[in-house]
Amino acid sequence: MDRTPVVPIQPAGSRRPFFYLHVHWQGGAFYCFNIARALGPDQPFYVFDPYRYDDLPAPPGIETMAADYIAAMRRIQPDGPYLLGAFCGAAPIAYEMAHQLRQAGQSVDLLAFIDPMARSIEFTRLTRRLLHGIGPVLRITPARQLDWFLRLRYLARVLRGARDEYTEYGDRLIREWNEKHPRRFRLLPDGGALRQDWLGSFIWALADYDPHPYPGKVTYLYARDNPDGRKLWWGTVLKASANVEIRMIPGDHVTCRTKHLADLAEHVRTCLAAAQPMAPAGPLASLAS
Repeated sequence: MDRTPVVPIQPAGSRRPFFYLHVHWQGGAFYCFNIARALGPDQPFYVFDPYRYDDLPAPPGIETMAADYIAAMRRIQPDGPYLLGAFCGAAPIAYEMAHQLRQAGQSVDLLAFIDPMARSIEFTRLTRRLLHGIGPVLRITPARQLDWFLRLRYLARVLRGARDEYTEYGDRLIREWNEKHPRRFRLLPDGGALRQDWLGSFIWALADYDPHPYPGKVTYLYARDNPDGRKLWWGTVLKASANVEIRMIPGDHVTCRTKHLADLAEHVRTCLAAAQPMAPAGPLASLAS
């Protein structure tokens, strides 16, 4: 199975490719076609689909995902400098990719994160550590630990009354699974139903991620209408840092890539232009099928 499928949104062009990660399977990354159009025909643009781990007992760690994405990327562009972008929850993967590339002697000229928000980081990490700690004592396998994490995540969401585009889509998948696997009584959804929540399993992997300090430049494109108090998996962003650029884009977490897509595309275009001023493309390989 190809766990890191690549979608060539715009494979042609003389400039270095822009590799973009969008892990949220709900709704897909169709807005990237409009971004690629705004960047022009000379800018290659590739999108990585969400990592495929449906056949695994539990998702691999972020480090493994990043390494697999790098391998797929280097089949297209064997050597740097690389241009990386990521939306929301994909930002930690891109962050780890940049770290691993630098460790391998490759340069990263652009590392841009679009609204890389995180919620309930402390609770999620604490829950993961607790389950991981008691798992061996109670002989709970890693796969069963994930199932319990998903149950607790589901219960916490129901008690909070949290509703958004991702939870609504996940709930629909859970209902469809329950219809195919009927039971007379369920206090909580079965593990198989909760595994339909791809994002929940991904957050389980993310909760075990311990980011390394990254010395390179990072660009943050924050949606202006989001609440204050943003949290990131790799710590607090210091605005005064010489290696940090912060850009404010119109809209919130959803409308920044829908209603205000033209503004988002213009910011991405500006970042790419600054990262490769009149730069020729590096050696490219054909896209693996």
